[in-house]
Amino acid sequence: MATLDKLAYNIRNIARNGQGNSDDERLKLSQIKFWIQQYRAEGINQVTDYGKNIDPQLIQDLGIVPLTEVDAADPDCPDIQWGCTIKKVTLPKFIDFPHNRAIAFIGKIDKREPFIFGNADTEYFKSEGRFSKLMTRVTMIGNNIYLQLSSNDADMEYINVRGVFEDPTSVNTYAVVGCQPKCFDDGIDEYPLPLGLYNYVLKNILQTELNWSEQAVNDELNNARKDNEKLR
Repeated sequence: MATLDKLAYNIRNIARNGQGNSDDERLKLSQIKFWIQQYRAEGINQVTDYGKNIDPQLIQDLGIVPLTEVDAADPDCPDIQWGCTIKKVTLPKFIDFPHNRAIAFIGKIDKREPFIFGNADTEYFKSEGRFSKLMTRVTMIGNNIYLQLSSNDADMEYINVRGVFEDPTSVNTYAVVGCQPKCFDDGIDEYPLPLGLYNYVLKNILQTELNWSEQAVNDELNNARKDNEKLR
């Protein structure tokens, strides 16, 4: 298993043993972790080829996520009311895939029954259909998920969310109903970085940030698969 700490230590060790102008002895792990996050977010569209299947290793599961009741207006000023109550949850920012492709699942905590995901601009009209009222519908505005619960789901307090997030370390997981969320641990939790993306991240850190020559980078990438397997 590759944690963020292991990835950062590995890249620092590579930098210290390589050639370049990087002042490697002063290289901070916090700086390397920032680069890992930066180039992961930048390269993630490339490794999915802008439409191919998303590597399951990129997906994080938030677990049993608690909902909060809000008025439909959800205003900053509490005196403004729309007259009906919906439920809401604020999520970490998803990666910028087109057409909400970064959202793998929003549904019940059985992890199998999804909700209907729609556009906030048109969802009101769709929800007024004869059969639409029998189904729970979800819209997203910014990082907020709003749920218009069906009569069968009216008492629902928790949902499950899975997806690809821009900053994996910002993702808290709710392991048990009613418990406080568990923060991402750089030294314990697996960092969602599949091999293809690891190579992209490593190449850019060595060449762009640490000024390695292209030949030195290519030599290191030839051994990247073996190094990556040792980390897992």
